[in-house]
Amino acid sequence: MDIHYQVGSLTRGADIVFWPYLLGSQWGDLDDQAELEVCFFSGAIRTEGDLQAALRLREKSRLLIACGACAAYGGLPGLFNLKSIQGRGERGDKQEPETIKAIDEGGLPLLPKLEHRVSALPQVVETDYLVPGCAPRQNFLWAVIQAFIYEGESSQRLSFSAFRLPEKIAQAITSGIRPPQGSIFSGDKAVCASCSRTKEKKQFQHFNRSWEKNPEPGRCLLEQGLFCQGIVTREGCGGLCTAAGLPCRGCFGKTDEVFDPGPKMISAVSSTFDSADPAMLSAMSDQFVDLAGTIYRYTLASQCALLV
Repeated sequence: MDIHYQVGSLTRGADIVFWPYLLGSQWGDLDDQAELEVCFFSGAIRTEGDLQAALRLREKSRLLIACGACAAYGGLPGLFNLKSIQGRGERGDKQEPETIKAIDEGGLPLLPKLEHRVSALPQVVETDYLVPGCAPRQNFLWAVIQAFIYEGESSQRLSFSAFRLPEKIAQAITSGIRPPQGSIFSGDKAVCASCSRTKEKKQFQHFNRSWEKNPEPGRCLLEQGLFCQGIVTREGCGGLCTAAGLPCRGCFGKTDEVFDPGPKMISAVSSTFDSADPAMLSAMSDQFVDLAGTIYRYTLASQCALLV
């Protein structure tokens, strides 16, 4: 729905046959359908029902696309895995899959059975393409639709999409050729590469959470003591958060050049500490709150090497 005025163009180029949250579709509706050309899957794999949905839609769909940070990387629900790992360490390694014990008056579970860990869609089934972001940006959603539904034949070209896409994807779409399988519809550099803020390599002695400091305009947020993850995060969003003075939160996932965003961010932040005194360094590091949850806010399930 975020493609706004392009919805009319979408319905002229495709039949929407399964959309539970909007059309009230039931699983039985798929039995009467031939193979789905394109399926957009949104949300992380958290419950047994999520897993069954992923398996069934993979079997039914020619192309399966992870739509949004939760489907692509595990998203915010993926932070549960950090608690799950900590819990197993305290209670032993042999734990049964977590279940919901709350029962209503009719004797039925209030919530579905939970999987032992939260997973991103590519971790449970083969996924053809990813559209990251929380939420995915309108221009990338429309680019995907043009690539796989219109296949380059749409009269609506990529005027507001191509300049933020990797060159190989933009060329494929405008030529009517399917982009390479596994392509991520976002930028291919880091957010810092397109950020308009000036980087002066200044150091600081105090770390601030975003609500504690009103940043100076035009200066790099990380150099002002704000935990901005633009150095490890894919571009493509247009720097909306950093332009508004909010640190990048990493919803587009890591760049191809980064193996694990955690160590990279620790290195970047520690390089800005303006002290060589061990006691002061320790005090500065104590200022960070929920470091793992902050760095892997959207990607813990799939991009934290130690937990994956």
